[in-house]
Amino acid sequence: MSPLLELDGALVRAITSVEDPVLTTVFALLSAWWVKGPLLVALGLGADLCSRRPPLACAAATVATAGASLVVTPLKDLFERARPPLAEPHLSALVAVPGNASFPSGHSATAFAAATAVAVLCPRLRPVVLVLAAGVAVSRVYLRVHFPLDVLAGGLLGAAIGAGAALAARQLAARVHAYSA
Repeated sequence: MSPLLELDGALVRAITSVEDPVLTTVFALLSAWWVKGPLLVALGLGADLCSRRPPLACAAATVATAGASLVVTPLKDLFERARPPLAEPHLSALVAVPGNASFPSGHSATAFAAATAVAVLCPRLRPVVLVLAAGVAVSRVYLRVHFPLDVLAGGLLGAAIGAGAALAARQLAARVHAYSA
């Protein structure tokens, strides 16, 4: 596992070479709390309203976001991985460093949970929501508050939770439709 962690650190150090004020602004915006969940949930709601259907994507994205948050917290406590500026003091974060552990990334988990739920239920929005979630994940590494493995693990965890929430919402909607027919 050590070579993998060494590569993880090397990638964070390498990102400092592309630091740019415009990129920093964009990534700080993508890293904002309201992008990783509320914006993605709102996109699902917008798709639900445009389709004139019950808020299926919105509900699935909300449940997925909450589920990802609930799963990530004990995992952070379990792994207790230091964030890049604490693990490598010569690196400074470009935003405030959260006080909790680094692994897995909560931002990535919640963003991919919401995005995957919306992507499954609203295929037309799939590129938009998945690019937004990827932007959130990349922002956390660029801003030096997470290592790449943190965001990869968080993204995979969130995607699994989002897919589960979407499939459960789809099954529930089918049962309600069958019952009311």
